[in-house]
Amino acid sequence: MSRSILVAHDGSSHAQAALEYALEMFPDTRLVVFHAIDPFELTPDEDRLPPLTEDWLAEQHDEAATLFADALEAVDTEGVVIETETAVGSPAQTIVAAVEETGVDGIVIGSRGRGNVAEARMGSTAELVVKRASVPVTVVR
Repeated sequence: MSRSILVAHDGSSHAQAALEYALEMFPDTRLVVFHAIDPFELTPDEDRLPPLTEDWLAEQHDEAATLFADALEAVDTEGVVIETETAVGSPAQTIVAAVEETGVDGIVIGSRGRGNVAEARMGSTAELVVKRASVPVTVVR
């Protein structure tokens, strides 16, 4: 049976560890590297949300393409079928929704993302994905 795994990636070191884990543990698998574009995320240099315009969305897609290129450049992907996907929305809900849209059999996600809760064992996105996903979820630390 052919398997397919969604790897959630937000550019964090935990997400990169999840990608490395998926490549090692599922070598003959279709990997969908997925990035959720969060319209409600503030960067450290912003004090309010930017307007959600077509230009903003194009910029977010460009940033996601760079994120994918950087993440994949750092790992050996020889012989692996890799697809990249993005969607706009709350990261946890978007990841869960992507399962059906991409037809994957499982999810690999980092235990924490870019948030500042370093003492947490698992971030809120990973926790919500574990609770709501209809497929098995592997959380990588």
